Amino acid sequence: MSDEAKSPAARASGTGSSGVVTGANLDGYQNTAGVRLPQLSNSLADLAERVRELSAAADMAERSSIIKAMDAGQMLVNAKAACQHGDWLPFLDRAGINERRARRLIQLARSGLESDTVSDLGGFGAALAFTSKWQLPSFNKALFIYDPEDGETPVGRGVAYVWEDHQHRGYYHAGMIITGNDGEEECIASRRPMLPFTDDTGGRPINILVYFLTRRFTLPIADWQFGSVDRQIPAIVLAPFITPNTFSEVAL
Repeated sequence: MSDEAKSPAARASGTGSSGVVTGANLDGYQNTAGVRLPQLSNSLADLAERVRELSAAADMAERSSIIKAMDAGQMLVNAKAACQHGDWLPFLDRAGINERRARRLIQLARSGLESDTVSDLGGFGAALAFTSKWQLPSFNKALFIYDPEDGETPVGRGVAYVWEDHQHRGYYHAGMIITGNDGEEECIASRRPMLPFTDDTGGRPINILVYFLTRRFTLPIADWQFGSVDRQIPAIVLAPFITPNTFSEVAL
């Protein structure tokens, strides 16, 4: 990683040709935009580092909590499948969990969302709200995803689509318009139709469509809004942006 790509606290101590300090003490440096930041007192620099450490620890704790919740949800899925009639409530009582929370943990596990995606959405509750809005389209429709700041514009740029394959029912395509490295807008689309879910090596489902979209779509998942359009719309909107690099495989 280059010095410019590192965070200020991670840069090696020293000065550049301009004389701007680039050390980790935060006592004056240029950020990645090349803007000179004001010099901080020693006490503020120390406080900044403490905030950085605590914030990183909080992020780590949150991610660990999400992973544990998803693991618990998957165990509940497995347990419910193994329970005989009348076993479920005694099982929950033995596990020390009420039925409502069990339902929520099962919903999270069955959503197929990754732990990082749950974190990006804003946590457990936000992920459950997302799953209630994420609905696969009927055969004659396409799901489209848009930025609420742009309004509900299914034929605009910067949108993504999901639609069912016309030959393989139950399999879906996903496509989106992104800004490429050269600044030009281009289309990224699935090379082959995909099942909505696949299992990882641990037996946990992965929402393969969300996984595909979040790898390249520039709109943060927490900002996704959903609409429904005729299934012909994706072909009309995406076609002008197709390039030799358009079609992509899902790489887990």
